[in-house]
Amino acid sequence: MNSLFRVSARNHAGLILMTQIAESQSPVSFVSLKEVAECMGLSQGFLEEIAMALKKAELIKGRKGPGGGYRLARPATKITAEQILVALEGPIVLVDCHGSQCPVAAACASKSLWGFLQKDVLKSLRQTTLAKIIKS
Repeated sequence: MNSLFRVSARNHAGLILMTQIAESQSPVSFVSLKEVAECMGLSQGFLEEIAMALKKAELIKGRKGPGGGYRLARPATKITAEQILVALEGPIVLVDCHGSQCPVAAACASKSLWGFLQKDVLKSLRQTTLAKIIKS
């Protein structure tokens, strides 16, 4: 499928995982990746890779053993969609010319459109918290 703006499987699964953890959040509970994988029809191995990236970004905390799993590292109101997506795949750049020097930047007629969209997308992702995502 071709699409102008395509969400990767990694970002999609990462948001699913974060919402599952946030929805079952309590001070003592940890969410099992196995349960999320079974419930959402995702690969447990894939979720483990995603959890590692989210843990490295200090968005979730993990605990091994019986009753182990993952929980949020801070309240869902303090975690943004941008933080989650950047943790999973790095900086959000709609077109390559906004992440590096473009050889035709001076003559590029579409540069202003991509710049506008880039700012708008980032603004929306920064304003959207995990708490807002699970409310909708």
